[in-house]
Amino acid sequence: MKQVGPDLFRLEHGGFAAPHLVMGDVPTLIDAGSPGRGPAIERELRAAGIRIERIILTHGDPDHVGGSEHLRAVTGAEVCAGAPERALIDRTAWPSLPTLRRMLMRAFFRSAGPPPVDRWITEGVPLDGVGIHFTPGHTPGHLVLEWRGWLLAGDALVTGSRFRESPWPFTIDRTAARRSIQSLLAVEPVGASSSHGRPADDATRRLQALVANWS
Repeated sequence: MKQVGPDLFRLEHGGFAAPHLVMGDVPTLIDAGSPGRGPAIERELRAAGIRIERIILTHGDPDHVGGSEHLRAVTGAEVCAGAPERALIDRTAWPSLPTLRRMLMRAFFRSAGPPPVDRWITEGVPLDGVGIHFTPGHTPGHLVLEWRGWLLAGDALVTGSRFRESPWPFTIDRTAARRSIQSLLAVEPVGASSSHGRPADDATRRLQALVANWS
């Protein structure tokens, strides 16, 4: 794992989407990797001498929740997700998804059941210092987490030297996604790391540049 901010690490063995680790009072994993990646994430954490106590899922896509059931079983960690994401995670919303999205969900999950969630987050109250921001658009209940000035952006956007929007085929509501990105400007983040892009500092300026491109 690689340190990207104060007590903040990016894991290497999550598969398509990189999980993050917040080493606060309650060691918290942000996202849980692709299906089948739970054991690899477990080994990575054990090698660092870390036992997580909580998993927060930014959203219900398979590359973010795939390892959560395994990690919950071996660590006893509490799994949390945004309440508006429940229908995507429990799959009752799948029939209404756009065709490509629905096909990808079924292909990636194959025969795996819905991941268990212990707590459905209903408001933006911090969990042991981890800030909660509801950022619908990519999915209905997408969350962006905040830790000591850093945004853990999931798929709300793609970080790097230049911030970008998540690819349109995977974003359910582009208008809502843009409103959510704009709302993050109020945080004035010092850094940001997404699941599919490189961590970056000077995040407020990069966010402003992204939003300015829409004008």
